[in-house]
Amino acid sequence: RSPSASPSPASLSLSLAVPSLALPQPRSPSASLSLSLAVAQPRCPQPQGHRSFQRAFQAKSGLGSQSFTSHGQVSTSEMTLCTPNPCDKKGTQACQDLMGNFFCLCKAGWGGRLCDRDVNECSQENGGCLQICHNKPGSFHCACHSGFQLSSDGRTCQDIDECADSEACGEARCKNLPGSYSCLCDKGFAYSSQEKACRDVDECLQGRCEQVCVNSPGSYTCHCDGRGGLKLSQDMDTCEDILPCVPFSMAKSVKSLYLGRMFSGTPVIRLRFKRLQPTRLVAEFDFRTFDPEGILLFAGGHQDSSWIVLALRAGRLELQLRYNGVGRVTSSGPVINHGMWQTISVEELARNLVIKVNRDAVMKIAVAGDLFQPERGLYHLNLTVGGIPFHEKDLVQPINPRLDGCMRSWNWLNGEDTTIQETVKANTKMQCFSVTERGSFYPGSGFAFYSLDYMRTPLDIGTESTWEIEVVAHIRPAADTGVLFALWVPDLRAVPLSVALVDYHSTKKLKKQLVVLAVEHVALALMEIKVCDGQEHMVTISLREGEATLEVDGTRGQSEVSAAQLQERLAVLEKHLRSPVLTFAGGLPDVPVTSAPVTAFYRGCMTLEVNRRLLDLDEAAYKHSDITAHSCPPVEPAAA
Repeated sequence: RSPSASPSPASLSLSLAVPSLALPQPRSPSASLSLSLAVAQPRCPQPQGHRSFQRAFQAKSGLGSQSFTSHGQVSTSEMTLCTPNPCDKKGTQACQDLMGNFFCLCKAGWGGRLCDRDVNECSQENGGCLQICHNKPGSFHCACHSGFQLSSDGRTCQDIDECADSEACGEARCKNLPGSYSCLCDKGFAYSSQEKACRDVDECLQGRCEQVCVNSPGSYTCHCDGRGGLKLSQDMDTCEDILPCVPFSMAKSVKSLYLGRMFSGTPVIRLRFKRLQPTRLVAEFDFRTFDPEGILLFAGGHQDSSWIVLALRAGRLELQLRYNGVGRVTSSGPVINHGMWQTISVEELARNLVIKVNRDAVMKIAVAGDLFQPERGLYHLNLTVGGIPFHEKDLVQPINPRLDGCMRSWNWLNGEDTTIQETVKANTKMQCFSVTERGSFYPGSGFAFYSLDYMRTPLDIGTESTWEIEVVAHIRPAADTGVLFALWVPDLRAVPLSVALVDYHSTKKLKKQLVVLAVEHVALALMEIKVCDGQEHMVTISLREGEATLEVDGTRGQSEVSAAQLQERLAVLEKHLRSPVLTFAGGLPDVPVTSAPVTAFYRGCMTLEVNRRLLDLDEAAYKHSDITAHSCPPVEPAAA
């Protein structure tokens, strides 16, 4: 080569900085490489084959590779380990090149070297959530159970008040509960979620009652066969016997004859005497009564022949007689219906009839003939006790033949009738109570009824009729259940009005001794009564247009209906009063047990005054034969 062609001197410096320790594994971030190159500018062109500094070269080592330029500067644009990014894209916040290694900086909720593993925040302390923690990739969120909503802190829960929505329960009452709510109905109703309303529960379909069940809105009532002697027991569902709670002295005398057994007025004893010779009448007996009117005995032949009738009218003895077609009536003597025993006699003496009371003659009547009448060669006499052998309208003066009285120590024609005593002894219904007081006794097995009119037409023609019902009942009950007074419409078999003793409050389902005033089956008023104390009580009812009251011993009862309901019930009663009604005492006919609050027969003593008129059971259209019209046994004295 010629000198002119020689290049200018050039210099190359290479420096390596390596830790004094042994070289780590390849790509260990603890190693570093520093290269610096300095190359002089040639003065003349380089030989064609010498291209070491004009071309890029690779310096290789175990620490990696670097690129160099012909100018000697290191290029780092293609040297990072984060390109392409080795970290998971979804979970990585940034990739950091660590000079031979890389580090994935994970977003919250991600983990793992490449940030590709979801962190389950819910696994520890439920993620801080009060109720529900939902994990999701890279995150989580809190939730609440139904009926709660998430608070503003995103973790706790607050109850939702569903009742703030007025339509939540519709017609029912809404009660908010933690996480829920409840729709409430009154007792006897159930909530319908479909209708959003309270619907009546038909308890009768559940078999609550032993006998008869009547469903009503929100409730039900059980009924027992009162006429069969049953009433509701303590549980208000089953039935039990109606038992006396006050003992009465019911003892009877086998040597007595009760005259009031036959309500029809027919005689209780019929005797027929036959004699060969003319015989005079002699009759004597002891007698006791509180009844002011009725027939003691009849003696004579048939209706068109000679006869006499000994009776009571207004409490005094009355004698009706007919001889030879001529009738007479006479009355004399003291008032004898005071309930004390007295001896009465009737005797034919020398064409006279003599009537004595306690051996004192009170009547002496001349007669034209004999009571024994000849027939087919014999002399005949018919004698009946407690009635007559024909209708009372055929008497000289009509009289009510029914007599609640008692006989004993009788002597008919000098004792020739001994068979009567044996008959009475064998039949207790023919016997009298040993001791009696004033009043009417209802044995709990029958009733009486009357045909009374409660409508009043004013004198002014054309004005509407008015009505009034006032009843005063003096009672001495022997049992706590029974009908005192009632009206009945035969055509409809309806009970438009009733007053009764009952031992329970039907709406409160509570056992209590009460008097109930009702129109049909609806109670208008109730009043407490000490029914089993053995004392006499006075029950008063008053009903007229727009008013209904009940009193017991002067204390007014409590109304069970509103003013509007009262008017509606009174209108129903008035409508019934315009039809023929019967007035019942002591019970009801065979009606459904649901016709009235009480259908049981009354047991005990009672007198009734209706619209200021005292009802005489002897004047009833019908009376059960076991009811004594004017006598009542007393309450037994308490044991010492």
